[in-house]
Amino acid sequence: GTGWAAVFPRPGILAPVRTPTFVLPGASARPDGGAPGLIESAAACYIADMRLLLSTAIGLLLAVTALAHDPADPDRGGHGHGDHGHDDDATAHHRFEDAEEWAKRFEAPDRDEWQLPDTVVAALIDRDDLVVADIGSATGYFPVRFARAVPRGAVLGADVEPDMVTYLNDRAREEGLTNLTSVLAAPDDPHLPRAVDLIFLCNTYHHIDDRIDYFARLQEQLLPGGRVAVVDFRLESDRGPNHKLAPEIVEKEMAAAGYELVERHESLPEQYFLIFRVLL
Repeated sequence: GTGWAAVFPRPGILAPVRTPTFVLPGASARPDGGAPGLIESAAACYIADMRLLLSTAIGLLLAVTALAHDPADPDRGGHGHGDHGHDDDATAHHRFEDAEEWAKRFEAPDRDEWQLPDTVVAALIDRDDLVVADIGSATGYFPVRFARAVPRGAVLGADVEPDMVTYLNDRAREEGLTNLTSVLAAPDDPHLPRAVDLIFLCNTYHHIDDRIDYFARLQEQLLPGGRVAVVDFRLESDRGPNHKLAPEIVEKEMAAAGYELVERHESLPEQYFLIFRVLL
C-alpha cells in the first residue's frame, strides 16, 4: 500500500512523509479521533499481507496433503518409478502401517481362490528341512504355510514395517509355529540372520529400489543351490496395484544381478511365478 512504500523506500530514494488518505480495516484510530498515521497504516498493511500469505500457504499445504494421502489409492504420494534415477527402482512407495487393518486384506478368505497358496508351496518345498526367507512377509500369509511345510527347517519373515514384524511374531507364537520368526528389514537389506535355501517374494519385487544391486548382494544370503522365487501380478490382471511390472522386466533385472531363470509356472490365474538360481 501507499504507507508501506513510504516507510520502506528503495535505497537512495528519500521517502515522502505524508499521511495516507485511506484507513485499512483493523487500523486503530488515534486517541484524538483522527485517522491513523503513517506508521499505524503501514503496520496494518503488513499484518493484512501476512494473514493473506499464511492463509494461502495453509490452503496449499492442506490440498497437497489430501492428494498425497488419498485413501482410495494407498500408492498416491509415492516417489514413483525411477525417482532415484534408476530404471530398476520401485514403481511406487507407500507405508504399510497398522498391520491389523492390512490383515483384513492380506488374509481375506477369498484370497485363496486366486492366490492358490498350496500350489505355490508345493512347487517350492521339496524337503521338510529347508530354510526359507519371505521378504515382504507382512502379516504372514505365506510364512505360516511355509513353516508348516518345513517342520524340521526354519522360516524367516523380513519386513520394513515394525508393526508387521511384531504382528507376525505374535501370530507365530499364538499358532505354535516355533520355526517361524520375523525380523526388521531395511529398504536395501533384508537383514537375514542366516543363509537360506529359498528366498521368496510375493507382490513385493516392485517395491524394491535399485533391484539389480539388491539381488546381486542377496546372493551372499543363499546356500549352495539356493533359489529366489518371485510371484507378482500380471499386467493384464484386474487385481493388484496399477504400478505392476512385466515378468520380462523381472527376468532381465535378475539376469543382470547374476541369476538364471530355471522355472516359469503358469498355474496362477492372476500372477506370474518365476524361480531363479545363481548363474554359475
